[in-house]
Amino acid sequence: MSLRRIPLDDPGEPTLRSPAAYLRWIGRRQWRTLAQGIVWGILWMTAQAAMPAAIGAGVQAATEDAIDDVMRAAAWVLGLGLVQSAAGILRHRMAVTNWITAASRTQQLVVRHASRLGSRLSRDVATGEVVAVTSSDVEKIGGAFDVLARFVGAVVAFVAVAGLLLTSSRTMGIVVLVGVPLLALTVGPLLKPLERRESLRRKQLGRATELASDTVAGLRVLRGIGGEELFLRRFHEASQLVRVSAVDVAKLRSTLDALQVVLPGFFVVAVTWLSARLVLSGDL
Repeated sequence: MSLRRIPLDDPGEPTLRSPAAYLRWIGRRQWRTLAQGIVWGILWMTAQAAMPAAIGAGVQAATEDAIDDVMRAAAWVLGLGLVQSAAGILRHRMAVTNWITAASRTQQLVVRHASRLGSRLSRDVATGEVVAVTSSDVEKIGGAFDVLARFVGAVVAFVAVAGLLLTSSRTMGIVVLVGVPLLALTVGPLLKPLERRESLRRKQLGRATELASDTVAGLRVLRGIGGEELFLRRFHEASQLVRVSAVDVAKLRSTLDALQVVLPGFFVVAVTWLSARLVLSGDL
């Protein structure tokens, strides 16, 4: 699917049994670009994971004065670099396509449903809720399809690296097979609190937006009865709650981002130390 076709001629009739069912419905509607993104993501991640092995083979050949093996390793490094560059560009292109297409489809569905409701919309759904859907929820739905290719590529690369390590050193292979999933599970307990804080921020943002909309709509009446200061104070309080909740979300998200850097760093250091010990002992 090309971005030139956005907005879509017909966004379709969605499946709304559950959030997961809706995401699956979107995935089926754009499976071609999803499949392309996954293929490029696998090639990108696999080439990146194989690069250290090719460099290591070249270093080993250089220590043995095997010129032919050095040239062969250099050719592998060059080839993997070219594959990684091309696949990375194409993966990113497909990721953006999937993200924008999913977000645009959702926006069109929301607008179509709003037009069907007509004057009932303001009675059934708060203005702030509509704004939250079109601004926050749409972006998150598109983001889910953005990261899909990277996720599948990372899983395939992890399996490939673990298999390669198992063939050279069972100890290293087991450490990677066990250690990497444990690292992923370590940040798991932070996801639920982050989701709760995100939901609270979304709710408060919708409330502040609704209050601002109602104030603007009744501004003439407010001036007539002298209620500007009251509504200004209420909006100030609501906006401060949004600020506080956004700061809470940022604190937890920064902690999560920091752990995603620190924990893999410690793991790499530990694996490097272990591999050095295995090399010195002759087991690797």
